[in-house]
Amino acid sequence: MNKILTITIIFTLLTSNVLKAQTTETLIASDYVEAYDWIGAWWFNEPTTGYFSDISVTPTLSAAIFGTGNNTVEQDFYVLPAVTVDPTKDHIFRMRLAAQTISFPGASTAGLDGSDYITVQLSQDGGSYISELRVAGFSNATWDYSSTAVASKVADGILTQFRPSSGGDRTALGDGYSYIELVIPAGPSTIAIDIQARANRPGEDWWMDNFELFEVSSLLPIELASFNVTPVDNTYARLEWVTASEINNDGFEVLRSDDGEYFRYIGWVQGNGNQNTLYKYTYEDYTIKRGVTYYYRLKQVDYDGQYELFNIKSVRLLETNEDRPLIIKRINMLGQYDENGNIIIEIYRDRVVKKMIIK
Repeated sequence: MNKILTITIIFTLLTSNVLKAQTTETLIASDYVEAYDWIGAWWFNEPTTGYFSDISVTPTLSAAIFGTGNNTVEQDFYVLPAVTVDPTKDHIFRMRLAAQTISFPGASTAGLDGSDYITVQLSQDGGSYISELRVAGFSNATWDYSSTAVASKVADGILTQFRPSSGGDRTALGDGYSYIELVIPAGPSTIAIDIQARANRPGEDWWMDNFELFEVSSLLPIELASFNVTPVDNTYARLEWVTASEINNDGFEVLRSDDGEYFRYIGWVQGNGNQNTLYKYTYEDYTIKRGVTYYYRLKQVDYDGQYELFNIKSVRLLETNEDRPLIIKRINMLGQYDENGNIIIEIYRDRVVKKMIIK
């Protein structure tokens, strides 16, 4: 069956990610079989492969391969050509998969076995294709596109296999792998995907749909505009910080150290959730001693428990008030002279009177 070339709309999704708190996933290439800008196709175009309308994720077609009655291996490769990508970003390849018996549902061999599998193969920067992820059948297992089981891994050059724990219909049992996902870490400038598909007996069908490639961009949960720690009246330390934006911010742990290396929790400041305007926070520490340098840092915690640490700031109270710089609050010109004819000036700092002799 011929595929019809159409324009695919690029969109953005907001999700949680394993790496930190939040990421955006931008669709950069797709093949929905009946509509695509990533032109995938069967490599050998065998008689047992093609595009069929019996089932699909997006109407009306899926790419499928089916076994035959002579018990020989039917194998082909669904090839998705190289896409130029940003090497500084992570990427995710996703596709949908169903194990079916549509070609021969009444066959005694109907259902997928361990020798029936699909393998996601990855090529980076024009290099060799490496088998990364495999979904195999087991004991005549079947499942359709509505199964919620996910087969997911981070590409590492080592083949990881997924398969059901038993035979029969696995759609509602949690191990019919309908969602296939390969996370590709940053580094390559081009990414190409092959899907190796094989079956060998009547009633053994792999159905595939909705091939997608996403670019992943990290979103900082907190955009910190400023963070300062200052001594107040040589008595306590005041921490002040301002956020320019927040995403799922549960709050801040205030951490303190007296050596700049080992920090302990001293307090909690509730966060502002989600916001994109300037927001000021303050925390005051009255438990510090004079003459000791203290180090502070903020640990921002998301609602899901993930966190981010910010830069360290230090503060030190002077040993005594006498060590503080002289701030003249009031001068009393007495107009008096000592016995040598020098002018006497009294200077008040706080409630302490200092006398100064001007010759």
